[in-house]
Amino acid sequence: MPLESNNVLAAKGILLAPLIFALVACGAGNGEGLDQNGQPIPIGPTTPSDFQQIQDTIFTPICTACHIGANAPQGLRLDAANSYAMIVGVPSNEVPGLMRINPGNPDTSYLVQKIQGNAAQGVRMPANGPPYLTQAQIDLVRRWVAAGAPPASAAPDNLVVTSSIPASGEVAAAGLDELTVIFAGDVDASLAASGTFELRDGFDQPVALAKVRVPEGRPRVVELTLSQALPAGSYQLEVRGQGPVALADNAGHVLDGDADGTAGGDYLMSFDVSAGASR
Repeated sequence: MPLESNNVLAAKGILLAPLIFALVACGAGNGEGLDQNGQPIPIGPTTPSDFQQIQDTIFTPICTACHIGANAPQGLRLDAANSYAMIVGVPSNEVPGLMRINPGNPDTSYLVQKIQGNAAQGVRMPANGPPYLTQAQIDLVRRWVAAGAPPASAAPDNLVVTSSIPASGEVAAAGLDELTVIFAGDVDASLAASGTFELRDGFDQPVALAKVRVPEGRPRVVELTLSQALPAGSYQLEVRGQGPVALADNAGHVLDGDADGTAGGDYLMSFDVSAGASR
């Protein structure tokens, strides 16, 4: 004979149903984490392609109307080469106590607050709205953040540079005192030093670097802090991928500086600084 009759099991199901509903509703809180129909948004697992979808359907066609190049508001560049490195684990300029994207926590991610319209500072994004992002687009961003904000793709076998700020050939405003180099893999922080990064001016004289570092939580980024702001002129940045000291990733893959598919070779990038350029 069954341990419990069908009638008993049915009665338990009736009693459990409200409890389950209450737990789900409690987890939803005051509406955060719900879709346009009031149902909980699935938050994982997600896939790296979610970020690619965000880039292709939100950042590139909508956000880069403003957030691109040297004049991007708040320095936030959302083009494909820079967006991930500029938002994940990066403190907001408007509210420094919040990260632009706080992996695993969409509610405390400032970019999420900005597109939802509940940020403490500034206007809802996009700034030229309405129309604003659809609920489905906001849900996509929230799901990606809640799943840990993974990058769009795995790192290649060789370490390569994907972008820099200033970009190659860009004209930056006088007073520039920091450079950023973005890679397609996690940089070995122990090798990120003045021996692997060198900045020279138009007279081929070295420019002193006060600090070279991989920021915490941003392993694909190297920030170069200059000893003093750059005056107007031409400059060239070199990242060494050969010689006695070469940059590599955490797996030991040496920099493919010339992006020919083979480890080795230095990366060279030139830019100008102009007193007339806007900041």
